[in-house]
Amino acid sequence: MKKIILCTGGTGGHIFPMIALYEELKENHKVKIITDNRAIKYLDQIDDLTIIPAESPYRKKGIIHLIKSIFIIFISMIKSFFIIAFFRPNVVVGSGGYVSFPVLMIARFLKIRFFLYETNSVLGRVNQLFLPHCYKLLTGYELVSPFPDTLKDKMIHVGQLVRSQFIKINEEGLFYRKTSKQEEPLNVLILGGSQGAKVFGEKLPEKFLLLTKKNVKLSLSQQVQENQIKEVGSYYENNIKASQINEKNIGFNFMLFTFSNQIEDFVKKADIVICRSGSSTLSELASANKPFIAVPLKNSLDNHQYHNAKYYADQDCCWLVEDDQEMSFKIERILENVYRTRILLNHKIENLIKLKRGNPIDNFINQITK
Repeated sequence: MKKIILCTGGTGGHIFPMIALYEELKENHKVKIITDNRAIKYLDQIDDLTIIPAESPYRKKGIIHLIKSIFIIFISMIKSFFIIAFFRPNVVVGSGGYVSFPVLMIARFLKIRFFLYETNSVLGRVNQLFLPHCYKLLTGYELVSPFPDTLKDKMIHVGQLVRSQFIKINEEGLFYRKTSKQEEPLNVLILGGSQGAKVFGEKLPEKFLLLTKKNVKLSLSQQVQENQIKEVGSYYENNIKASQINEKNIGFNFMLFTFSNQIEDFVKKADIVICRSGSSTLSELASANKPFIAVPLKNSLDNHQYHNAKYYADQDCCWLVEDDQEMSFKIERILENVYRTRILLNHKIENLIKLKRGNPIDNFINQITK
């Protein structure tokens, strides 16, 4: 049995892979997770959880914010020192994000072997900083950039770590029904990720209702931000009333929800998913064999969401639609084509199945417990 610290924080893209890893490791090892306050809502079922303060020096401009960030990092390093000194881990794993910085600094200072995990196709800032000093960098994608040739021997591709409930969707065969008939509604799931996607709630409802006028039957499960539920719901209801026919007759029904850690029920039901392009979102959908329309967040750091989506688009596993003025029109056309020609979904599913290689979590655990 080894003692292992997993360090993660920030958005779901950093956190969900570490949850998947924790669930497997805890059976045979003593595992602690170190995170920040933003991650508490994702980690309510973790037994050994420690919170440290974290602040990005790049999140805001100005000397005051920079000084505050440096002070918070200093406090976090002191706290990390006592956590690590008391727990005495054999291995530390950092999954990126600024909460990893103080933990990895102390691990290096105390000469504790540490690994980095990069879920995106673009190497994150903290991982770039610690790459020369880590034991190994384990990656979700086969190719990660920027990556110096002199450190190529440090990189090992293990694959994307996916929470077990999404793997079970695949195992149970609960993906798109190839025998579905055209008269059945197209089940569409709209996800904004842990950070939400305000633009989906603003631009897509009009296009969904336009599709019903083309005799495209839709059943929507749409994630919206908390402050959009009333507005988007009223928009759908008012337009249905204006049509003077009920939801069932026009082939349109909807359900709105805010962010949830447990979206597997929505994923099981979906025929196609519209989503942002965070690494965990895409890898979980891919694991569940769910075709998706990826809409990268255009201001993501180093444009990593675009590169994440492009990996799947290059394998013909998804549709890649950029977040621009034509975004809603392109999505409307894709949904109409898919509704009328369901074999398009089958083609994406077949390519998603071809992507699967080995067991990423077993690969990961084998590396850190050698």
